[in-house]
Amino acid sequence: MQPGSAADAWLADVRTTLALSPRSPTAPAIARLADELAARALRFDLPAARALAAELAAHGRYHRRLVAANDDASLTALLISWPRAHRTPLHDHAGLWGIELVLDGALEVEEYRLDGGDPARAQPVPQRRLVLGVGDAAVFGGGDYAHRCRNLSATHAALSLHVYGGVLDHHHAYDATPRGDYIARPQRAHVDAHLGA
Repeated sequence: MQPGSAADAWLADVRTTLALSPRSPTAPAIARLADELAARALRFDLPAARALAAELAAHGRYHRRLVAANDDASLTALLISWPRAHRTPLHDHAGLWGIELVLDGALEVEEYRLDGGDPARAQPVPQRRLVLGVGDAAVFGGGDYAHRCRNLSATHAALSLHVYGGVLDHHHAYDATPRGDYIARPQRAHVDAHLGA
């Protein structure tokens, strides 16, 4: 990785955002994850990342790639490619805190609070809507958080880096019913590939 490169800039953003995040990880944990990210940065410069996003978007695929993880899986980082106009279902994050940093394009994030305690029975209540451009991040934490995200472009892929306080391998999706309430559906989250695979 060349000093002053785009990879250095987003890595600095990730370090800063991690240090300010809810339930902030320890400084050594941040350093370990940053080292993992830096070790992969030569495969993750923005032109290469944009090319990857465009290639995946050409197939209309939402794609999650593991970028880095601490040995104890207390922190994980994923690169997500968003096809044009792609929208996720309303979903929680199994109680993990997270940071979602936009690297290319623009994302809309609709945030909800989950009322009712148990995620399987919780009812999402709208809180706010964010529009995130390049370099902007959404930060969240706790078991009462859910959101829905959308690539705002109808013509171009978007790309984001997601750092979680653990492994996001399961969550709930929330489907609205005609009565105006929600039904929670357990989901398995999967990683499509490891960066460089």
